[in-house]
Amino acid sequence: MTTLPPILSRDPREIKRTTSRCPECHLRVPGEVLKVNNEDGKSEVHLRRTCPEHGTSTSLISSDARFYWLAQGSEDNRCGPGCACSPADSAGLPGTLGKNAGQPDTIEKLSTCLALIEIVDSCNLACPTCFADSPSGTGERLKYHSLAALQQRITGVLDRKGHIELLQLSGGEPTLHPEFFALLDWIHEEPRIDYALINTNGVKLAGDKDFVAELGKRTSRGHIQLYLQFDGPQEAGQVELRGADLRAMKKMALANCESIALPVTLAMTVTPENLPHLWETVRFGLEFESCRGVSFQPMFHSGRTHAQERRLNTADVILGLMEQSGEELWPDDFTPLPCGDPNCATIGYLLKTPLGTRSVSHFIDFAKVQGFLQDKIRYNLSDLVQCGCDNTELGEILKQFELREKDTYRLFIKPFMDASTWDDDRIDRCCTHVIRPDGKLDSFCRYYGLE
Repeated sequence: MTTLPPILSRDPREIKRTTSRCPECHLRVPGEVLKVNNEDGKSEVHLRRTCPEHGTSTSLISSDARFYWLAQGSEDNRCGPGCACSPADSAGLPGTLGKNAGQPDTIEKLSTCLALIEIVDSCNLACPTCFADSPSGTGERLKYHSLAALQQRITGVLDRKGHIELLQLSGGEPTLHPEFFALLDWIHEEPRIDYALINTNGVKLAGDKDFVAELGKRTSRGHIQLYLQFDGPQEAGQVELRGADLRAMKKMALANCESIALPVTLAMTVTPENLPHLWETVRFGLEFESCRGVSFQPMFHSGRTHAQERRLNTADVILGLMEQSGEELWPDDFTPLPCGDPNCATIGYLLKTPLGTRSVSHFIDFAKVQGFLQDKIRYNLSDLVQCGCDNTELGEILKQFELREKDTYRLFIKPFMDASTWDDDRIDRCCTHVIRPDGKLDSFCRYYGLE
């Protein structure tokens, strides 16, 4: 195992030290997280690291320090028990990362809140920003994994971990799988899987009535939800993200989901072009009874996606929502999730009341129920194994919100990492996993963000 060189001098602005990556070669290098005042006197958070070959580089990881939470993995866990780095990756060897990496066995010890599996490799769209780099292909050119192979991989995880709360079917475009409904039926019959999530671009939902009818038969059983790729109701950024303006198709897909009462979350890739339209997207989704909320995912560097040098972050999304909502949303409406690293996922809710839609801070003070942050500066192995959602007051409140899905509207912010924003402390607590083709688990960010 390669020992990282120490950072010799401590910057007075330093919040913490971690292990990061060189954006050029992906070498593991020491990193410093710094609280920096910008030209307007507001505090930002930056990540600085120095590569022996490529020099020093700095990335903005939070444009408002109020929305960065200090949390560190244990030094004993890094590149040892509880670390999600494979042995080769720990040595900082280029070419051993992402989808081609060796298996990080220790990630099996982490709690798995969501397990994603690619069931189809190709797609019926050719988006310029596909994070999975899926090739275009349908019909005879369709590349997919057999039902038996998928069942074997999923069963292997269940046998090792005992339970999957959320199983996300992804791709490529998963609805193209020739045995898609057989797989859904098998998942429904598997008692160790609570919920199926379907990532989709919406093409089949918009244009295939038979497919919608078959899906409707499964919707009535519950425990299923759609993650619909949706980049906002505005024109800006549509062609850049998807290669075409697909808004009419997305609206038809949503209308068809409404007709079969299929719960939908809008999955919005956030870029500088559509950042001014976050609240429009929220209000658009509220027009559909089946829409349960929006998942905002700032663009990161993966697959065919080449993120801008100015990467958006969680604070950009929160500040945008606050400003665009006309003070309907406030900082207190958002809280980090109590599982994983607190900088990995932030959530807020709008509540549907007889008096109209209200922000959650009218009813609940998140600050009083997020004590899980106060003692998580150092994680131990028991913390890594036990998901925080299962043992915190906040976790119980969030679960109740999810059960009352017709009365709640979720605002979810998920900032995935790439080499420019890499922080090993977040990997030390990762609970969003990919079921790899070899059947083993990997961190989502490591699998896609370090190709």
